[in-house]
Amino acid sequence: MATTVEIPDDVLSEALRLTGLTTKKAVINLAMTELVQGYRQREALSRLARMKHNPFLTAEELAAEKSGE
Repeated sequence: MATTVEIPDDVLSEALRLTGLTTKKAVINLAMTELVQGYRQREALSRLARMKHNPFLTAEELAAEKSGE
């Protein structure tokens, strides 16, 4: 989808420098991808925090946790 946006020149120049990318399109695509990824990670962490057990426990650790050890 073609979209027109105004990006401050100093911000765009710094983004190009920091990323090593050479086009505006590449920088914008990277920024949008990383934004979405960051929000998805926060959502996943929020879901993990609401779980009643740690999904990363081994079967033995989970059994010990359930038995109250």
